[in-house]
Amino acid sequence: MKPADYYRGREQTYLKHFFLERYLERVTYNIGSFAKDFVYVDGFSGPWKSDETLQDTSFMIAIEKLREVRAGLATGGKTPRIRCLFIESDAAAFRALDKVVQSVTDIEIRAIHGQFEAAIPEFLRFVGTAFALVFIDPTGWSGFGLKRIAAILQHRPGEVLVNFMFDHINRFLEDSRPEISASFTELFGGPGWEIATKATARREDSIVEFYRERMRTAGSFAHVTSTRILKPTADRAYFYLIYGTRHPKGLREFRAVEKQAVEEQERVRLAAKQDNRVERSGQNELFAAAVASSGPSPFTEERARQRHSARTRLHSLLLSRSIILYEDALTSLLEMPLVWESDVKQLIAELRDSGELEVRGLKMRERTPKEGHFLVHRKA
Repeated sequence: MKPADYYRGREQTYLKHFFLERYLERVTYNIGSFAKDFVYVDGFSGPWKSDETLQDTSFMIAIEKLREVRAGLATGGKTPRIRCLFIESDAAAFRALDKVVQSVTDIEIRAIHGQFEAAIPEFLRFVGTAFALVFIDPTGWSGFGLKRIAAILQHRPGEVLVNFMFDHINRFLEDSRPEISASFTELFGGPGWEIATKATARREDSIVEFYRERMRTAGSFAHVTSTRILKPTADRAYFYLIYGTRHPKGLREFRAVEKQAVEEQERVRLAAKQDNRVERSGQNELFAAAVASSGPSPFTEERARQRHSARTRLHSLLLSRSIILYEDALTSLLEMPLVWESDVKQLIAELRDSGELEVRGLKMRERTPKEGHFLVHRKA
């Protein structure tokens, strides 16, 4: 994909593509290592606000990455069938999309001109029994009501990644017009969302958590989590990438990509903020963005809060069950945004050193747990 500088002024799109490209790579390698068929689905393909080459579109980024992964798998003797399904309702955008699709001969691609919700029969026929990663990346909040796309969410085997446009959604949640209220009822898969949107200190968390739980139910997912993309020059949420999976492995891969994405987001946003300061003042700054910044970043503060919450959750798990498999505890904690496997291992090490838990199964020189080990609560 294009470098961050190419996305200047729309850094949030760069970060979305950064995350998508890396997660797509991981999931395709994982599935392609044992399965015969893999399908990538883009439900709102575009293109939107792209250059003539379309190299900064999600579908072109996906095509290039899938080619790269297929070549990598082939070196190991794996030759899965890799396919793409692109759906777009706008006529002009679809013409640009279809032109690209017609030029691609080395990957099987089906392009559909129509509404995402109406494409379910075509989706089911095209995907069949293959593993499908579905990317839902709308320009607003309509066209993917949870009840209407339940058949897509429930496809097995498969995972779903939704761009939940929080900033846009949040500005209209208290709009009293009946048609706006009805559109949110569609989005959230039924009534009840009004409770989550009441103005409280945790309003943002409540809204995102409500959508995650509704998506979990609609798709019968074992795990639904999210990661936040901030505005380029303000410490506020732009959108959330909300992810549904049925396998702990997917959760671990999602968090591993989040770790990379947070580091990249810190770098890109520092540069964007510096560009903004220079533009407003008309004067260049002596130091690079990373040096010029001061104070803890939003992610540093949020990770500290999440790590504290993870410690509390681990305590609760141990109190309720006394003994728990490491991988079960890990899966539970990784559902929490910005909690990574390295954090979980460190928490366990701290509790072990303080005498609060025992790790059964560790060999003599091992310090950190792994799959098959048990965490045992030591009661005072």
